[in-house]
Amino acid sequence: MAEDESGTVEFEVATAATAGVVPTLRTIAADLAMRQDFDLDAVDDLRMAVDEACALLIPAAADGKLTCVFSSVDGKVEIGVSVLADDPGLVNEDALGWQLLTALATSVRRSTVPDGERYLSRVDVVRESGAGGR
Repeated sequence: MAEDESGTVEFEVATAATAGVVPTLRTIAADLAMRQDFDLDAVDDLRMAVDEACALLIPAAADGKLTCVFSSVDGKVEIGVSVLADDPGLVNEDALGWQLLTALATSVRRSTVPDGERYLSRVDVVRESGAGGR
């Protein structure tokens, strides 16, 4: 974990794309939120948002890998979850999981960019401590 002079904490976790790693990623997100003085409801929302982002991406991980980038500063936690996928149309914004994710976070963005014969699919979640995600 690296913290720069502005107080920004940023680090990356590269792991297997399995459901078994999600509790660890949820714990990391919760720890960052607590360090930013999030209330307990916001901490729980962020945990669930990580859960949903991973649930959207893990099944599509063509190479079996998941990358999660965490960043926190000034009452805000940002999390980027990404996988290499075979299909560019990974996230259906009408799906219940996406709707839940957008309700739990201050903002959510998805992106898909070509990477060789595959696609780098990413979901970026931002949660602010004082902003209601709901």
